[in-house]
Amino acid sequence: ETQIIKAVRIVTDLDEILNLMNEGISDWEKRAPKEEATKLLDNLKTNRDSIEEEKDEIVEFINAEMRRELPNFSFISGEVLGARLLAEAGSRRKLAFAPASTIQVLGAEKALFNHLKRKTKCPKHGHIFNHPLIQKLPKNKRGKASRILAGKLSIAAKLDYFGDTINQNLKKEVENKISKL
Repeated sequence: ETQIIKAVRIVTDLDEILNLMNEGISDWEKRAPKEEATKLLDNLKTNRDSIEEEKDEIVEFINAEMRRELPNFSFISGEVLGARLLAEAGSRRKLAFAPASTIQVLGAEKALFNHLKRKTKCPKHGHIFNHPLIQKLPKNKRGKASRILAGKLSIAAKLDYFGDTINQNLKKEVENKISKL
Protein backbone atom coordinates (compact mmCIF):
# COMPACT_ATOMS: atom_id res chain seq x y z
CA GLU A 1 0.00 0.00 0.00
CA THR A 2 2.92 2.34 0.61
CA GLN A 3 3.96 2.00 -3.02
CA ILE A 4 0.42 2.88 -4.16
CA ILE A 5 0.36 5.97 -1.95
CA LYS A 6 3.74 7.18 -3.21
CA ALA A 7 2.78 6.46 -6.83
CA VAL A 8 -0.49 8.39 -6.63
CA ARG A 9 1.31 11.38 -5.12
CA ILE A 10 3.80 11.27 -7.98
CA VAL A 11 0.94 11.15 -10.51
CA THR A 12 -0.58 14.24 -8.87
CA ASP A 13 2.76 16.05 -9.09
CA LEU A 14 3.23 14.99 -12.71
CA ASP A 15 -0.25 16.30 -13.55
CA GLU A 16 0.69 19.70 -12.14
CA ILE A 17 4.00 19.70 -14.04
CA LEU A 18 2.27 18.72 -17.29
CA ASN A 19 -0.34 21.45 -16.87
CA LEU A 20 2.38 24.06 -16.34
CA MET A 21 4.38 22.76 -19.31
CA ASN A 22 1.31 22.77 -21.58
CA GLU A 23 0.51 26.36 -20.58
CA GLY A 24 4.06 27.50 -21.19
CA ILE A 25 4.35 25.71 -24.51
CA SER A 26 1.04 27.07 -25.82
CA ASP A 27 1.93 30.62 -24.73
CA TRP A 28 5.31 30.34 -26.40
CA GLU A 29 3.80 28.97 -29.61
CA LYS A 30 1.37 31.90 -29.81
CA ARG A 31 4.29 34.33 -29.95
CA ALA A 32 5.61 32.84 -33.22
CA PRO A 33 9.08 31.75 -32.08
CA LYS A 34 12.15 32.07 -34.30
CA GLU A 35 14.40 29.18 -35.41
CA GLU A 36 16.45 28.90 -32.21
CA ALA A 37 13.35 29.08 -30.05
CA THR A 38 11.58 26.51 -32.23
CA LYS A 39 14.31 23.97 -31.47
CA LEU A 40 13.92 24.62 -27.73
CA LEU A 41 10.16 24.38 -28.08
CA ASP A 42 10.43 21.04 -29.88
CA ASN A 43 12.72 19.77 -27.11
CA LEU A 44 10.16 20.85 -24.50
CA LYS A 45 7.40 19.02 -26.38
CA THR A 46 9.54 15.87 -26.47
CA ASN A 47 10.13 16.12 -22.73
CA ARG A 48 6.43 16.68 -22.12
CA ASP A 49 5.57 13.60 -24.15
CA SER A 50 8.05 11.45 -22.22
CA ILE A 51 6.64 12.72 -18.91
CA GLU A 52 3.14 11.78 -20.11
CA GLU A 53 4.39 8.28 -20.98
CA GLU A 54 5.97 7.91 -17.53
CA LYS A 55 2.74 9.07 -15.92
CA ASP A 56 0.78 6.51 -17.92
CA GLU A 57 3.13 3.75 -16.77
CA ILE A 58 2.72 4.82 -13.13
CA VAL A 59 -1.08 4.85 -13.57
CA GLU A 60 -0.91 1.28 -14.94
CA PHE A 61 1.13 0.29 -11.88
CA ILE A 62 -1.48 1.89 -9.61
CA ASN A 63 -4.30 0.08 -11.45
CA ALA A 64 -2.64 -3.31 -11.06
CA GLU A 65 -1.73 -2.77 -7.40
CA MET A 66 -5.17 -1.46 -6.45
CA ARG A 67 -6.87 -4.45 -8.08
CA ARG A 68 -4.55 -6.72 -6.09
CA GLU A 69 -4.59 -4.89 -2.73
CA LEU A 70 -8.14 -3.49 -2.60
CA PRO A 71 -10.23 -5.31 -5.23
CA ASN A 72 -13.69 -4.43 -3.87
CA PHE A 73 -12.79 -0.83 -3.13
CA SER A 74 -11.17 -0.21 -6.51
CA PHE A 75 -13.99 -2.01 -8.32
CA ILE A 76 -16.47 0.56 -7.00
CA SER A 77 -14.31 3.67 -6.96
CA GLY A 78 -11.99 3.05 -9.87
CA GLU A 79 -8.31 2.41 -9.35
CA VAL A 80 -6.87 5.93 -9.43
CA LEU A 81 -9.68 7.48 -7.39
CA GLY A 82 -9.38 4.62 -4.90
CA ALA A 83 -5.63 5.22 -4.68
CA ARG A 84 -6.23 8.92 -3.99
CA LEU A 85 -8.65 8.02 -1.20
CA LEU A 86 -6.15 5.50 0.18
CA ALA A 87 -3.41 8.14 0.12
CA GLU A 88 -5.62 10.61 1.98
CA ALA A 89 -6.55 8.01 4.58
CA GLY A 90 -2.92 6.94 5.03
CA SER A 91 -3.29 3.16 5.08
CA ARG A 92 -5.64 0.26 4.34
CA ARG A 93 -6.33 -0.09 8.04
CA LYS A 94 -7.31 3.56 8.50
CA LEU A 95 -9.46 3.36 5.39
CA ALA A 96 -11.20 0.21 6.62
CA PHE A 97 -11.95 1.70 10.02
CA ALA A 98 -13.03 5.09 8.68
CA PRO A 99 -16.76 5.75 8.74
CA ALA A 100 -18.55 6.54 5.50
CA SER A 101 -18.81 10.22 6.44
CA THR A 102 -15.03 10.45 6.65
CA ILE A 103 -14.53 8.66 3.34
CA GLN A 104 -17.01 11.08 1.77
CA VAL A 105 -14.93 14.16 2.65
CA LEU A 106 -11.43 12.71 2.15
CA GLY A 107 -9.63 15.31 0.09
CA ALA A 108 -11.78 18.18 1.37
CA GLU A 109 -10.06 18.61 4.72
CA LYS A 110 -9.38 22.30 4.20
CA ALA A 111 -13.06 23.01 3.49
CA LEU A 112 -14.10 20.81 6.42
CA PHE A 113 -11.89 22.68 8.88
CA ASN A 114 -13.10 26.02 7.50
CA HIS A 115 -16.63 24.78 8.15
CA LEU A 116 -15.79 23.82 11.72
CA LYS A 117 -13.77 26.95 12.46
CA ARG A 118 -15.51 29.69 10.49
CA LYS A 119 -19.00 28.21 10.08
CA THR A 120 -18.77 28.13 6.28
CA LYS A 121 -20.80 25.64 4.23
CA CYS A 122 -20.13 22.00 5.02
CA PRO A 123 -18.32 20.15 2.19
CA LYS A 124 -20.43 17.47 0.52
CA HIS A 125 -17.56 15.58 -1.08
CA GLY A 126 -13.82 15.46 -1.50
CA HIS A 127 -12.08 13.21 -4.02
CA ILE A 128 -15.35 11.27 -4.44
CA PHE A 129 -16.50 14.20 -6.58
CA ASN A 130 -14.28 12.82 -9.38
CA HIS A 131 -16.27 9.57 -9.59
CA PRO A 132 -18.10 9.32 -12.95
CA LEU A 133 -21.47 8.64 -11.30
CA ILE A 134 -21.20 11.84 -9.24
CA GLN A 135 -19.89 13.94 -12.14
CA LYS A 136 -22.91 13.43 -14.37
CA LEU A 137 -25.47 14.38 -11.70
CA PRO A 138 -26.91 17.87 -11.22
CA LYS A 139 -25.41 19.90 -8.36
CA ASN A 140 -28.34 19.43 -6.00
CA LYS A 141 -28.08 15.62 -6.19
CA ARG A 142 -24.32 15.26 -5.73
CA GLY A 143 -24.33 15.41 -1.93
CA LYS A 144 -26.81 12.57 -1.55
CA ALA A 145 -25.05 10.51 -4.21
CA SER A 146 -21.73 11.10 -2.44
CA ARG A 147 -23.22 9.75 0.79
CA ILE A 148 -24.48 6.64 -1.01
CA LEU A 149 -21.13 6.05 -2.71
CA ALA A 150 -19.17 6.67 0.49
CA GLY A 151 -21.34 4.14 2.33
CA LYS A 152 -20.63 1.42 -0.22
CA LEU A 153 -16.93 2.35 -0.34
CA SER A 154 -16.79 1.99 3.43
CA ILE A 155 -18.26 -1.51 3.18
CA ALA A 156 -15.86 -2.39 0.35
CA ALA A 157 -12.83 -1.17 2.34
CA LYS A 158 -13.88 -3.36 5.27
CA LEU A 159 -14.37 -6.37 2.97
CA ASP A 160 -10.89 -5.87 1.53
CA TYR A 161 -9.20 -5.34 4.88
CA PHE A 162 -10.76 -8.35 6.56
CA GLY A 163 -10.14 -10.57 3.54
CA ASP A 164 -13.62 -11.30 2.23
CA THR A 165 -14.22 -12.21 -1.40
CA ILE A 166 -15.09 -9.77 -4.13
CA ASN A 167 -18.68 -8.59 -3.93
CA GLN A 168 -19.85 -7.43 -7.36
CA ASN A 169 -23.30 -6.50 -6.06
CA LEU A 170 -21.97 -3.42 -4.27
CA LYS A 171 -21.30 -1.53 -7.50
CA LYS A 172 -24.71 -2.49 -8.92
CA GLU A 173 -26.39 -1.28 -5.72
CA VAL A 174 -24.58 2.07 -5.93
CA GLU A 175 -25.50 2.52 -9.59
CA ASN A 176 -29.16 1.61 -8.93
CA LYS A 177 -29.49 3.99 -5.97
CA ILE A 178 -27.81 6.86 -7.76
CA SER A 179 -29.86 6.33 -10.93
CA LYS A 180 -33.03 6.63 -8.81
CA LEU A 181 -31.94 10.12 -7.75
